[in-house]
Parts: sequence; C-alpha cells; structure tokens
Amino acid sequence: MRIGILLLTLLMALPLFARDVYKYISEDGEVIYSERYHPDAERIKVTDSKRGTSQPQSELSEEELAAAAGEYASFSIVSPSDNETIRNDEGSVPVGISLDPGLAEGHVIHLYVDGNKLDSDVRQTQVILQQLSRGTHSLQAKIVNSEGESLKDSNSITFHLRQAAVE
Repeated sequence: MRIGILLLTLLMALPLFARDVYKYISEDGEVIYSERYHPDAERIKVTDSKRGTSQPQSELSEEELAAAAGEYASFSIVSPSDNETIRNDEGSVPVGISLDPGLAEGHVIHLYVDGNKLDSDVRQTQVILQQLSRGTHSLQAKIVNSEGESLKDSNSITFHLRQAAVE
C-alpha cells in the first residue's frame, strides 16, 4: 500500500519537473498546449521561479524586455506625497508606487521605512504600512532581482504620522 501511494505521488509530481511546453493549433483551429512534442508545435520554455510558462521572446514588448533586463522607465513613490502629514490613530499609512513598465518576473520591491527594510517583499504597487509610531518617517523603495541585486531606487520621501494624544 505504501509503495502504491509513493508511486502515485511521484507520478503526479512529474509535470512539476517538465521544462518545455508545446503550443500548436489543431485541425479544428483549437489552440492546444501540451508537454508532448507535436510536429507543428512552437516550443515554450517554462521558467523555474514560478513553474509557469514564459512567453516566447517574440511576443514580449520592448518595454517588457527592458523591464526583464532591469531597465524601468519610471519608478517612484506617489503616495504619501513628500512632507505630507497623515492622521491615523492605528498607525496605518497607505503607500502608492508608480512603476513603468510593470514589475518583471523574478523582480520584487523592497520597502525601507526609516532606513530599515520591511520583512516581506512586495509585488504590488499598493501597500498599507501598519503599526507605525507617531512622528516623522522616511520611505524609499528599491526594485531587486532574484539574485538580490538592486536594479532601481525610487525617490525618498518624508511623511509625518499624527495620532490622537493618549490621556
């Protein structure tokens, strides 16, 4: 019984190790993706980082190719604005990031509050910082590739968090 379960588990895991996917159009005009070779198929390389398919380079725009190479046209913190005062008793501060083109596969954003990197990597352009103490804070973001190399730094902003007085 144990051997059967082990073999079934290994058999189900085989697609995870596949490196290539083939795309072709059937006689009926249906687009088919398969792990098996077909004479009229276009080979698509599967990336290791997310176990998904990557687009053939011919389908990537110039901007996407530039982003993949770490060349972003613009990257900045747009919210809060520099020197803005935010009133929030819970210590929550919404952060908005402008990024063009969008974040490339394998790249993440590191946020730095008061020079200290936040524990989690960011992949979206809207984030809420939580449990900040009242006072003046600095904020900066950096785009980092999968090897940990910094590719682009955002502007550094200062904001002021105000909370109701504790009595």
